[in-house]
Amino acid sequence: MEIQNELQIQIFHTLEKIERMNKAAAFHQTQPDADQLAINQYLNVKKELTNQLLSLLAAMDVRLTTLV
Repeated sequence: MEIQNELQIQIFHTLEKIERMNKAAAFHQTQPDADQLAINQYLNVKKELTNQLLSLLAAMDVRLTTLV
């Protein structure tokens, strides 16, 4: 799929950043002397990025709902 506009590029980059935060948090959680502060910081950044992603998706008229 070719990314054709700025909004799609921002969505793609935000997803990449979320993936990096997931990997960083997971790495720190596997360490014997896990740094909980670092883990929490990665998870906070992930939360901010997730909110950014939701805003970007809303700009494309994509709304996410929880299915039961």
